[in-house]
Amino acid sequence: MLVGPARLYGLLGHPVAHSLSPVIHGEVFKRLGVDAVYLLWDVEKRELHAAVEGLRLLASGFNVTIPYKERVRAHCDMESNEVCITGAVNTVAVSDGRLSCFNTDVYGVERCLEPLVHEGFTMLVLGAGGAAKAAILAAVRLGAKRVIVSNRTRSRAVLAAALAEMLGARGEVVDWPPPPERIAEADVIFNATPLGMEGVGGAPPVDRDAITPGQVVFDAVYKPLETPLLRMARERRARVVDGLCMLVWQALEADRIWLGVEPTQELYQAARSAALSALG
Repeated sequence: MLVGPARLYGLLGHPVAHSLSPVIHGEVFKRLGVDAVYLLWDVEKRELHAAVEGLRLLASGFNVTIPYKERVRAHCDMESNEVCITGAVNTVAVSDGRLSCFNTDVYGVERCLEPLVHEGFTMLVLGAGGAAKAAILAAVRLGAKRVIVSNRTRSRAVLAAALAEMLGARGEVVDWPPPPERIAEADVIFNATPLGMEGVGGAPPVDRDAITPGQVVFDAVYKPLETPLLRMARERRARVVDGLCMLVWQALEADRIWLGVEPTQELYQAARSAALSALG
């Protein structure tokens, strides 16, 4: 008889082959002595319902990535406040066949941004999807008073700006690409688009000369680690935050939900080092 690990975790999405999540969670499991495995499940849209219901029976928990962060919500038996606000799920805990859904991307953004921002800061968000909404919620929690949203589809930008308003900040919508003067007035620029990602290419249409020294430029893309946007920001002597920061902290918050272990700087450094090794 074949006997597997005590706990099964994994990532549900399409595509998922590029993901560093197995490396990050695997490092945490190893350090904590947890008997668990973390797998990748590349699932087509037509298979999503069956996949989630199967994991309800087999898994101890799972993560969700593009393009299913909003679709999985229909399966949730319990939602965190972050899911209710953003409408997106990226972490699911399974207990007695019940799915408890969370959005740990919010925590990931908070941990990365907290040391770099001040009360009343302004954030320019590029994009209006799940990552953008997580960034908006995190920013308002950290004291942002104004959120400027630029997105290719203006109607989605309007909804993201409305979220900022609902949370108590001033939400504004600007054109895509964002005008240089609006880029320059932001304390934080957050890229929540896939532009710059390996396999996608390009870069967010940010005017290089509008980036100012001391500005915080945060790119949620982590592959490559040095994106075109971050390279440009370094040249302008801005402070940069790479996507691996967010990825690791949100993963550690998922592990807290699943295993009850607190996300520490020591665990962060160990998981980040493992991810960097995998990136080569």
